[in-house]
Amino acid sequence: MNVPELDFTAEKSGDMSSEGEREVTCIHCESYFYADVWVGPSHCDITLRDHPDAVISCDPPGYDRPPEDWFDDWSTPEEPTQVFDNNYHALRNIIEKQAKSDGGILMNRMIFAQILTFLEAYLCDTLIIGLRKNPERMVNFAENDGACKEAVIPMAVILREPGGAQKWLERNLKDRLYHQFGSGIKDKKSGKEKISGVPLWYRMAFGISLVPEEEYLDKLRKYAALRHDCVHRNGETKEGDKLDLFDKEYLLIALNIAKHIVQHIDAELEIINDEYLPF
Repeated sequence: MNVPELDFTAEKSGDMSSEGEREVTCIHCESYFYADVWVGPSHCDITLRDHPDAVISCDPPGYDRPPEDWFDDWSTPEEPTQVFDNNYHALRNIIEKQAKSDGGILMNRMIFAQILTFLEAYLCDTLIIGLRKNPERMVNFAENDGACKEAVIPMAVILREPGGAQKWLERNLKDRLYHQFGSGIKDKKSGKEKISGVPLWYRMAFGISLVPEEEYLDKLRKYAALRHDCVHRNGETKEGDKLDLFDKEYLLIALNIAKHIVQHIDAELEIINDEYLPF
């Protein structure tokens, strides 16, 4: 059911709650009940006016649910770049018209968190679509990826469901954290970083670098840590310092970096995809 929208202009998450009334319909007898609804960032309370003692079980409001809770209902888009571009233009418009000069307010922090979320969605969808379109790549990925090599899939699943192994792999890819960009620690002898997380998955899947320049990986690692502070610490660091760097300029730079990474990946995939075209 639809619930009142949170007050996203509030400075603190505790002040974002909202209230309203709704009609609830019984799916069995089709009776209508009036309900009072209270909504917080991670909780809903619903009380039926004529039956205040009725116990109502509610999920958190859907617009606050993390993407990993949507996987069962989520079909992978065929054009991840188009989805990202649409979100890019929408976010750019929001930054230019609604973001504030104060880099510490909630609105700006939410915009910043959304930039990384849209990039993560693109990285996940593009990886799945790229493997799905080329069975050879999918086999190579499964042979080299640790989770795939250790997977135990019941024979009955494979026999009963055509493509069961592929569906398992795609579900596994959806369950991964696409803000893991490696530690950045370099080997003392070779001076090179041992890649892991998303850069490693893209290397195994397509043989390409995730980013156009190495410094972009450092940016992504920093953004992932900052997003964690915005989402889980109400915009404060582990030490309790308030983050106030998310002004308009910072948001636009972060958004453009995400855009450059998407353009780089698309260009690299276009080159390697040409190699698989039939003569």
